[in-house]
Amino acid sequence: MPRTALALGAIVALAFGLTACVAEPEPEPEWTEETAYAEAEEVFRAYHVASSFGSEQDVTEFVGGDLLAHYAEGDSALEGLDIEARGESVVTTFTPGEYRTVGEEIAVEAVACIDDSTLELNIDGAGWATPREDPTYG
Repeated sequence: MPRTALALGAIVALAFGLTACVAEPEPEPEWTEETAYAEAEEVFRAYHVASSFGSEQDVTEFVGGDLLAHYAEGDSALEGLDIEARGESVVTTFTPGEYRTVGEEIAVEAVACIDDSTLELNIDGAGWATPREDPTYG
């Protein structure tokens, strides 16, 4: 009986020793470069649609800081104007440059190319016109 107890104790000690030596895997980072860029592009495209002429969507959910303050104050240059829009403004490319972690947030720097070649505005009934001379810009 003492040999059985000794053998059983050795097996338990060996099993405990082996499990104690196994290192716990490193937790996966919450943000990777790929996920940060993909999320930034998705948010930018949603913001672009929300900020388009005629959109009823609230853009403040996509912005912060100075831009949020700008939207909170209202855009007095367009206030009171009757603006009709036809065509669309399209994000053709979104090229991320770099990202960095700021606390629990991620900051992504990127360049987006916008194509407004089909967008026309009619402001206060003055007739349809393109809002920019160069309809493709970054």
